[in-house]
Amino acid sequence: MPGATITLTVLDGGEVVYIAARNSEVSHSLIDFRAGMRLPAAFTATGKSFLSFMSEFEVKRLYLDGLPLPRTPYSVQSIDVLLKQLHETRQRGYSIDNQEVAEGIICFGASVLDSRNMPIAGVAVSLLAEEVTKNEREEIIANIRRIATRLSARMGADLDRARLS
Repeated sequence: MPGATITLTVLDGGEVVYIAARNSEVSHSLIDFRAGMRLPAAFTATGKSFLSFMSEFEVKRLYLDGLPLPRTPYSVQSIDVLLKQLHETRQRGYSIDNQEVAEGIICFGASVLDSRNMPIAGVAVSLLAEEVTKNEREEIIANIRRIATRLSARMGADLDRARLS
């Protein structure tokens, strides 16, 4: 999709580390994702995808000292709200960062699973929040889930078992 940025991240503690990014000219003006960049997992689409595989106990332990300082007025600011978002992510099968990292940018993410069906990477698409129609949103989500599924299959994930959990 024109104007969309695609990123690939790994989890490091309470942060995601960007290992690849293809920035679009449009979203680039609001945030420039680059390899090596670190952002709080609680605010990012890929981070929420990673965290959704953790138990409530593990998430609370990760944020024992509280959530990071918000990046925008939309950044999640309580552990209870984050846990609710992670529950919704599990139910939907994809994650959302709705302007939590950068105002005006919405991101949709999914996890790449390994042979133990655990996340080893996260993929996301970011674009201008105001320009996403319902149909485009559904197409973007389907594409990001398809990319994550293909990469997971290459990493040895048992996709039939993953769908059941």
